Amino acid sequence: MKIRLPSFIIAGLLVVFFALAITQRPQTFYPEVDIDVDASGGPLTLSFLFNSRPTLQNCEALTGNIARVVLKQCPQCRVKLIQCDSTLDQTQINLLSNDPLSTPSGRMANGVLIFRSTNMDLALASCQATEKQSAAGINPVKCYPANTPRMKPDARSVLSLWSLVVLFAAFAAAWFSGWLIVKYEHLHAHLSHDHVGTGPQKNHAQPTPRIGGLAVMVGLLVAGGIMLFADALPGEREFGLLLIASVPAFVGGLVEDIIKKVSVSDRLLLTMLSGAAAAWLLGAALNRLGIPGVDQALSWLPFAVIFTIFAVGGIANAINIIDGYNGLATGFAIIVLAAMAFVAHLIGDNLIFTTALAMAGALFGFMAWNWPGGKIFLGDAGAYLLGFILAELSVLLVVRNPEVSPWFPLVLLIYPVFETFFSIYRRKFMQGLSAMQPDNKHLHQLIHDNVVPRGVRSGARLNKLDANNRVAKYIWLHAIVTAVLGCLFWQSTPVLIGIAIAYCVFYFVSYRQIVQWKAVPAGSRKRV
Repeated sequence: MKIRLPSFIIAGLLVVFFALAITQRPQTFYPEVDIDVDASGGPLTLSFLFNSRPTLQNCEALTGNIARVVLKQCPQCRVKLIQCDSTLDQTQINLLSNDPLSTPSGRMANGVLIFRSTNMDLALASCQATEKQSAAGINPVKCYPANTPRMKPDARSVLSLWSLVVLFAAFAAAWFSGWLIVKYEHLHAHLSHDHVGTGPQKNHAQPTPRIGGLAVMVGLLVAGGIMLFADALPGEREFGLLLIASVPAFVGGLVEDIIKKVSVSDRLLLTMLSGAAAAWLLGAALNRLGIPGVDQALSWLPFAVIFTIFAVGGIANAINIIDGYNGLATGFAIIVLAAMAFVAHLIGDNLIFTTALAMAGALFGFMAWNWPGGKIFLGDAGAYLLGFILAELSVLLVVRNPEVSPWFPLVLLIYPVFETFFSIYRRKFMQGLSAMQPDNKHLHQLIHDNVVPRGVRSGARLNKLDANNRVAKYIWLHAIVTAVLGCLFWQSTPVLIGIAIAYCVFYFVSYRQIVQWKAVPAGSRKRV
C-alpha cells in the first residue's frame, strides 16, 4: 500500500514557489556605458550595451573595465554615462536585435556598440576602424552601416580546459560512488534492492540496488564544487541554483527508492515543485513556443510559469517511464545532452554547455556500472533528477537564447514525450485503465519481448541480462537520428515541427507493426 506523503504540504509549497516565481523573479542587470569622443570630424558618442548579467557586482565589473580600457586608449575621451539597468525599454531592446538602425553600429557576441554623430561619415569610419582593431580580440566587433540588417557574430567558444575537468571530475565521482554502492551492497540491500517480479515493468534477473541516482547527484555536486572553487567558469552560480532547485524531485525519488511506498502523484508534485523553484531562482519560465496564440499567452508571466511547471513535471515523468532497461534512459540522455552542448557551444552559452557536460560525465560514471553489467539501477531519484535537468536545460536554452527555436529541445526529447502521451491514450481510451497504472506495453518493452528475440539467429539464445542490454541500442538509434537532425536545423521552427511530426508517425507505425507481429502464432514467425 502506497503511503501518502502530506500532499497538502507539497501543494502549499508549490503555491508559495509559484507566487515567488511571478513576484520575485531573479534580477538581471544590463551593463551600459556612454563615452564622448572629441574627434577632428565633429563630436562622437560611443554607446555600449551588453546582454544581461546575473549579479550587480558582475555588471559593475564589466562597465568599469570598459571605461578603463577606453580611457587608457583615449585619454581625451569622457565617460558620459555608466550604469546597470535592471530592465530595458523598447529602444534598448531594438538595439540588441537584428533590426536595422539609423546610425552605424557594431554587433558583438555579447552586446552592441552604437556610434552616434552628426557627421555620419565620421560615425561609419569609427565603426569600421573599431571592427579592424578588435578582429584579433576575444570579443570582435562586426560593423554595420546605418539602415542595414545586423546579424550577431558567432560567440566565442565556451570549450576550455576547465570544462573538460568538470566533465571528467563528474565521471570519476559518479563512478567511485557506484563502486561504493556495489562493493557495500550487503550493507544496504534491505533498503536499496529492487526485487525481481515486483511489477509489470521489472525485467531484471536478480535483486539489484536502485539507488544509482545517488552516484549521479554526487557527480553533479563534485562538478559544482570544482566550478565554485576554481572560479574559472562563469556559470557556477546558476549551476548551484539549478542543483538546489532539483532537491525536491531528487529527494522524492530517493524516498521511493528506499521505502517504495511513495505515490506517483506525490513524486510528480515534488518534481513540479522543483520546476517552480527553478522558475523563481533562475527565471526559467518558457516565454515562447513558436505557435501563434500560445506565444501571446506565454507573455503573461503567471501562465508562463504554470505552463513551465507542468512541462517540467511531464518531462521528468517521461524520463522515468523510459527508464526500463539497462542503459536506455542514461544513454538516451547522454545523446540529448551532447546535442544541447553542441548548440550551446555555437551560441556561447556557458551555463548550458557546462551543465550538459557535467551531467553527461556523471551519467557516464553511473553507466559504467549499469550497462552492460546491470549492477545498479538509476532508480526514481536518478530518473527524476535526470528528467528535471533535461527539462530545465531545455527551458533555459530557449529563454536565454532567442536565436534557438523552442522546438529544438522538443525534437531532442520527442521520444519520451510522445511515449508518455501515447501511453496515456492507450491506457485510458484503448484499455479503459487509469493513466497512472504501470504496465508492460511501452515501446521499449515490446522491443524486449519481440524485436530482440527476433533478431537472434536460429539456435542462438540470450540470457535475461543480454536481452535486457540490447533494448537500449534500438532506442539510442532513435535519439541519434533526432539529435543530428535537431542540430542541423536548431534555428528553424518549421523544419523542427516537421521532424517532430515525422517521428510521431514513425513511432506509431513501429508500435503497430510490433503489436501485429506479436499476434502472429509462434510457429509462423520467421527467425532472421
